[in-house]
Amino acid sequence: MKVVHVSVTPLAGSPIRIVNALNKYTDVQARSINLNANAYGALTFQEDLLWNEHRSVCESVIREADILHFHHWFDFGSVQNPFGFDFLSSMKPDAKYLMHWHSNPMTISSLVGQSVESIVGSQMPQMVVAQFHESYYPNAYPVPLIVEVESLSPSMLQRDKPIVFFSPSSKRHAYEERWETKGRDAVVPLLDRLRAEKILEYKLVENIPFVECNQLRSQCDIVIDDIITGSFHTTSLESMALGKPTFSYLDARTQMVLSKLTGTTDYPLINVRYMEAENVLRKLAGNRSLREEIGSFSREWMLRYYSEEKLIAYYRKGYINLLATGQLINDRYQTNRQAKLWLYTSVPDLIWEEWRHSEMNWLAKFCSLFKYKNIKKEIVHRFPFVKEVAKTIKYFFK
Repeated sequence: MKVVHVSVTPLAGSPIRIVNALNKYTDVQARSINLNANAYGALTFQEDLLWNEHRSVCESVIREADILHFHHWFDFGSVQNPFGFDFLSSMKPDAKYLMHWHSNPMTISSLVGQSVESIVGSQMPQMVVAQFHESYYPNAYPVPLIVEVESLSPSMLQRDKPIVFFSPSSKRHAYEERWETKGRDAVVPLLDRLRAEKILEYKLVENIPFVECNQLRSQCDIVIDDIITGSFHTTSLESMALGKPTFSYLDARTQMVLSKLTGTTDYPLINVRYMEAENVLRKLAGNRSLREEIGSFSREWMLRYYSEEKLIAYYRKGYINLLATGQLINDRYQTNRQAKLWLYTSVPDLIWEEWRHSEMNWLAKFCSLFKYKNIKKEIVHRFPFVKEVAKTIKYFFK
C-alpha cells in the first residue's frame, strides 16, 4: 500500500512523524509532500519531499499512490490552490483520498473561507487528531499524534533546583482564543514569581527549530504544556517520552478520548489549570525524588501505552477500511449522536465561556491583585499597557 501525505505547512511536524512511523513499523510505503517548509519562520521540522524543490518526484509518487492523505482543507481538486495542481485528476482510477483535521473547525473556517457547517458536515473520508478535536468532527476517524519514543534514551536524573521548560506557540492571552493559546501571559508571571522566590529557574523557548527545541527540553527538569484550554499538544507526549514531569490540563472530554486511544485511565500528566498550578509546581519543585519518580512513570507509560509501533496501527487500520469500503467513521457517534455532541462539545465550551467571563471581569482581576505582596509588579504583568500610560503621564508632568 502506497500513501502520500500532502500539506501546505509542516503542521508542527505531524505529517513527517506519521510517515516515518508508517515506514518503520508497517508495510505501508509512505511519503510526505510539503509546500512551505518555512511557514513558521525559524521554527522548522524534518522534511521529506518539498513541492518547489522536488516537483517531478512529487507528481510521480502522487500518480502511484493508493491513498492521498491531505492535511487540512484546500481545494485539491482544482489548480486554484496553493500548489497550482489538480491532485484528484492525477490519481489512479482506484485510488482513494482523505482529509485529516488538526485544528478546530472555527479556526479552519476563518482561514479557508468555508462555513463551519460545511466543514463539520463534509461527507468526504476524514481523520481527526484524537484530542479535543474529536467531538468537533463526528464524521471523522480519530487518530493519535505520533511522537518519537522507543529510540530515545533519556536521563531520569533531576536537579535539586529544577529548570522548567515552557514553549508557548503564540503570545495570545489565556482567553483570547478557545484553543489557539497556551496562555503565555498567565504562565510566565507564575514562573517569574517562583523564580523570584528562588524555588526554580525556567526557560522560555520560542521560535527555534524543533531539533533545538527538543534538545533544550531534554536538558530541563519539568515541562509545562497547555494548562489553559483542556487539551494537550505534542509537547506533553514528547516531554513524557523524555521522562519529564509534565503539566497539562485535560478536561473530561480529552481524558475520555485519550483513555479510549491508549486503553488506560492511568496516566502521569499533572492535570491542573493555570490558576491552580502555582502551589502544585512549588511543592513539586521542592521534591527531587518525587520528580524523578514521576519522570520514570511518564517514560514507562509512553513505552507501554503510547509507543509509535502501537499507535501507528490506527492509521494502517484506517487505510485498510478506506480502501475496502471507501469510508472512515468514528464508532462513538453512531448512536445518540446529538446527545453526545452536546455533552462532549457544547458543555465544555459553555464552561469555558463562564471562566472567560469571570477572568475577563476587570474589577475581579483588579481586586485579586491585593493577594500578592508586590502589587505593582502584578499590575504590570497583568496589564502591560499600564506601564506605558505611566511613562506618558510622567513625561507630561516633567
